[in-house]
Amino acid sequence: MLSIVVSSYKENLYQNLKQNIASTIGEGFTYELIQIENKNRVSVCSAYNEGLNAAQYPYILFLHEDLIFNTYGWGVVLLSIFEAGPKIGLVGVAGGSYKTKAPSAWWESDEKHKYIFVRHGSKEENVLVRFGFGERTTEHIVKVLSIDGVFMALRKSTGLRFNEQLKGYHQYDLGISLDAHLGGYDAVCTDLIDITHYSAGNIDKSWVETADSFFDLYARYLPAGTTVDMTYKERRQLEKRNYLAFINRAQEMEMKRIAWKYWWHLFWQKPFAKSSLTLLKKIWQQQNDRSNSPK
Repeated sequence: MLSIVVSSYKENLYQNLKQNIASTIGEGFTYELIQIENKNRVSVCSAYNEGLNAAQYPYILFLHEDLIFNTYGWGVVLLSIFEAGPKIGLVGVAGGSYKTKAPSAWWESDEKHKYIFVRHGSKEENVLVRFGFGERTTEHIVKVLSIDGVFMALRKSTGLRFNEQLKGYHQYDLGISLDAHLGGYDAVCTDLIDITHYSAGNIDKSWVETADSFFDLYARYLPAGTTVDMTYKERRQLEKRNYLAFINRAQEMEMKRIAWKYWWHLFWQKPFAKSSLTLLKKIWQQQNDRSNSPK
């Protein structure tokens, strides 16, 4: 028995998904579909918590509405994954086994820490994005630290909820993933459920702002991971890489306060490193160029 929650903003996409679920979830499978109408009404975290409150079944699946299922009988497959272990709190089809302290997306890690089995495109033309499955492992269920929000299944008895301090439409998946980890529950990814997602995520100003909020809320618990196959040097290099990428994003989007904030975090990691000073010069020069440009 499964509750399916969709934060919906386009009725045609929701109706397509509704029909697809009915034809693929499996004959006789018991489920309910909960549509949370959310055209810029509330954050994803708030919308999903509304759905969680309304859900009557012990397992809850949170879905983007711009996708379709290609696997027939996926409902039984999903429940069998949860039944494999009482500590499995979250199930996804994409996720990562390591997260830096530096603000970053879950996929901004080494290739060996990513597990993805998702098609992008349409029902007529699909491009399979696959990492980990069939390459580094022959297993079909892999423990990770965080899962992607395109498909997030939750065991209701964990008591997990989405952190409504995270506003907007980003980081909600990282937040609940880390909360599950801190609560002693496992997140897993699987390649047993095949979906096609019509769109890819984008990193914009809203993403940068929410990543900054996520840092303020969770940085004390990071870095974190389910893997131990990284050396100290590799972890330091990854932190540096993600700090630099995030600062550059903020700088390019003219988010001066955020760029300065994380330059200081990078600086104190290794004071007077050449890369930090070079970035400082770049930030300073760009700000001078803007202040001197004609109004």
